[in-house]
Amino acid sequence: MRQEPIQSVELSTIAHATEDPNKVDKSLQNLLQGIHQQFTRHYLEGHHGNPIVKIEAKVTHENAGEFAYSLIRKLSKSERLLLIRDLQLHSDDDGNLYIRVDKQRSLQGVLQMAEDDAIRIKIKFNRLIGDYKKSMMLFLESD
Repeated sequence: MRQEPIQSVELSTIAHATEDPNKVDKSLQNLLQGIHQQFTRHYLEGHHGNPIVKIEAKVTHENAGEFAYSLIRKLSKSERLLLIRDLQLHSDDDGNLYIRVDKQRSLQGVLQMAEDDAIRIKIKFNRLIGDYKKSMMLFLESD
């Protein structure tokens, strides 16, 4: 049986008190592209006592690889090249690739990398298939 290179994809973001939680949900749903997924919510408190909601979703098993490839294809070529160039900054030794995309642009159906007010995407590569850094490079170079 062939091992899939991608084990899971996790999405997470923060809904601040000034944001409409329904719009934040819609940003995540736009990324999920019709994959029915339950959101997990963690109700937190900010530094000044303001309410914050951390919203998470996880795609696993048979949907994870297809979902990850569909996401990466929506990034511009220059963004993918940036991820390849700075792979050390966007990955860890546990086989995870981290990408942050603009929450507001996602609400509009556009996938664009961002640092601030972002949706965090964590793509977990299967470490049992060998060199996961090489798998990450192949993944980022795929069409």
